[in-house]
Amino acid sequence: MNRHDTLDQRLIRHFVVLNLALCSMITFAGEKEDAVIDRALNAYGGDKLQQLKNLTYSDHVSHFFEMQSGHALQGAKTTHLNNYQIELSIDLVNQRKVFKRATTRLVGNHGKNNLTTTHRIFSDNQGYAVDHCTQQYQLVKGIQYDNADAGYALMLEPLIIRELAQTRENSRWLDTAYIQGKAHDVLRVNTGTKSEYTLYIARDTGYLSRMLKERAGAIRSYDFLQQQKQQGITWAKQLLVSTADKPLYHSQSRELFFNQVSEQVFRLPPAYQMNDNTPVPVDVSKMTMRELAKDVYFIGKGWGYSLFVDVGDYYVSAGAWHYEDNSDVWQQALELLQQTTKTKKYVKQHIVSHHHTDHMSSLNDVIKHGANLVLQAADINSVNNHLDKALPDEKYTAVVDKQFIADSKIQLIDVPTSHASHNLVMYLPKQKLIFSEDIFGSSYQGGFDTLNRWPNLDTYQRLAALTDKIQTMGLEVNHYVSSHHARVLSQADIDKAMTLTCPTSNELRERLLFSSEM
Repeated sequence: MNRHDTLDQRLIRHFVVLNLALCSMITFAGEKEDAVIDRALNAYGGDKLQQLKNLTYSDHVSHFFEMQSGHALQGAKTTHLNNYQIELSIDLVNQRKVFKRATTRLVGNHGKNNLTTTHRIFSDNQGYAVDHCTQQYQLVKGIQYDNADAGYALMLEPLIIRELAQTRENSRWLDTAYIQGKAHDVLRVNTGTKSEYTLYIARDTGYLSRMLKERAGAIRSYDFLQQQKQQGITWAKQLLVSTADKPLYHSQSRELFFNQVSEQVFRLPPAYQMNDNTPVPVDVSKMTMRELAKDVYFIGKGWGYSLFVDVGDYYVSAGAWHYEDNSDVWQQALELLQQTTKTKKYVKQHIVSHHHTDHMSSLNDVIKHGANLVLQAADINSVNNHLDKALPDEKYTAVVDKQFIADSKIQLIDVPTSHASHNLVMYLPKQKLIFSEDIFGSSYQGGFDTLNRWPNLDTYQRLAALTDKIQTMGLEVNHYVSSHHARVLSQADIDKAMTLTCPTSNELRERLLFSSEM
């Protein structure tokens, strides 16, 4: 170094050397990712994959999920099992998709007629939903190219590798991992974004063995097994999706077909009609109180409503639902009732309709208030398990089907279904009013939900059980209210709802798969 060099000159030289070193490191890192990506791209078809115009994916998928149990002895929740028959067609050139899914619930708290269908089309920048029960379709702004397939395209590894190759600058090599004894390069993609994911690519074959993604606060692992090649493109015959706690999806029958999609699949069913009459939902954003009849008050908001019946010296209440434990919505409803009526009458009895814990959310507040619980004997253990502290026997009133309480002003009717083997419905003989929980209702100003969706299909079956019970007992009912719905239904509304039907499961499946060809 020249002794006459200034300090600034020496700093500049050091800065240049440091930058050259960093550039060399970045170049080396980019070369490492490129080598892994090129190996994967070649393993999955190379130019054939990059030039792919369209594909069809078909599958039978087992879906494991946790939901409410059908009987109290099972505990609050159990594992349910759905079978999905899936057909997805993607036009990669024109950005079109058709997604078809037939859902059959195999294990759970459902009635026997349990097949529903989903049919979405995105074509010419328009999204459509097709209802094969009503043989109608609707234009749906929320259906776009990215979401029309309900996320199934994101689990197709040829498309994962294709996108990886096209956006390789977003990838970073992290580590070497071993799966079934084989070394895998671990790549992190889209680091720090909502679309971040991690790939495990086998060093010897270039196959994608595993993908990690975060969803709803949990890391999901997608394990791809039994790779095979067709038309020069590779995919896995088997897929397991799981978290650290449980399996979610499993398939052993994945099939992919390339560049064979027919234009016909993007057609709306020609025999179906456009449905422009989208039901208008009731505004449920604010807590409301309505006096449905003398001394009968219906209070709530959103998806939770309580009924308070003034029986003289005290109230009887029902409905304490919320999706969070220990909600204060029942207490809010009582305070609104007392403020509006300018009375401090207390609640002496509260009806616990069934064993599902979301309908017990406010029970700790009910107990603190001093009310006794009225319920089926079979549900007492479920309630004790849910409460902060188990109650003494004297705080419970166990009832049987058709029993009267409150000086015969209220009759309690057990309406058993697969959803809940015991479900107490409140009947007010004088007011000719029914209050139910998890039976049936509508959140629309007029009209009803389609049967062709979960859990709607099952609620229509629960409604049939309720109407059968009412007819058998010879009860006269003018109004129906539900703990989940703001709308009060008349007998005419119920009669109309009972006329809505779906075809048999076999016919519904045929419509789903072949309606575009009719």
